[in-house]
Amino acid sequence: MTSLASILLLLGLAPFGLAQIEREPNDRPADATLLARTRTGQPEFLVGRAADGVVERGHLDPGDVDYYAFAARAGDVLTVSLFESGRGAFADPVLAVMGPGDVEPVAIDDDAGPGFLPRLALPIDRTGVWTLAVTGFGDAEFDGGEHEERFAYDLVVAVAPDAVARRERNLRGGHGSAERAEPVAVPPERAVVVTGDLVPGEVDRFRVALSSQRLLTASLYDDAAGEFNDSRLELLDSRGRPFAQDDDSGPGFLSSLAAEGGQQGAAVVAVSGFDPHPEDALGHPERFRYRLVLSLRRK
Repeated sequence: MTSLASILLLLGLAPFGLAQIEREPNDRPADATLLARTRTGQPEFLVGRAADGVVERGHLDPGDVDYYAFAARAGDVLTVSLFESGRGAFADPVLAVMGPGDVEPVAIDDDAGPGFLPRLALPIDRTGVWTLAVTGFGDAEFDGGEHEERFAYDLVVAVAPDAVARRERNLRGGHGSAERAEPVAVPPERAVVVTGDLVPGEVDRFRVALSSQRLLTASLYDDAAGEFNDSRLELLDSRGRPFAQDDDSGPGFLSSLAAEGGQQGAAVVAVSGFDPHPEDALGHPERFRYRLVLSLRRK
């Protein structure tokens, strides 16, 4: 008997809990792997089904370039982060974005993520099919070129409206403790966007269901000032004990991290600012609106 998962894959739809994997050959925009597709095989919008994006697993070889396509609406904001678990953050890929009808990238990034990894945020100015390209450093034409990079990667792609409905709740007294952390449902192999406003001395915490079989990624983007606000991300286990943190993995002074789940339970993602004077009681001085992209994938 044909399984539901098999039927969905034949239709180009990956069910929850099943990783999406790039489809070779995808070395040209015309052969791009669709991040989401309709039943007729056309590019589909990523937003929907309780998520704002997907986690795509790909593999780059020397001379290879991987293209991905998806549909987006004008007024949305695109965020793309690339994670590489095999060697940490020492692979050196390059990321490019092209809009409908473009022959040249409208955005390129090399090292804005952890180590040499790329990530970027871009407002969508045209409704239609957008294209992403992943290649290695030195491939200026995004045709494979002569790059020597060889590694497996996870591409976290999310598209959400500029005024995201999934905003943090401004609770009286805040949600600055692990017990008051705001729950966020992140479907497996999907990405979810949460927006919030950080004020001096504040810590925003979000609770995500996490198991030892899942890898959690968290990428913080700054809508207002680009990359010059100085954020800090921290992950805590279900008992409130920190097990991962990041300050400046990028771009600029913004934060990004990936961490494996511990025991069955939940992880708390804490968003705060860098405190230059920890000896006083004032806390951090940062004030900005942020866009937090969370994703879960199977290890």
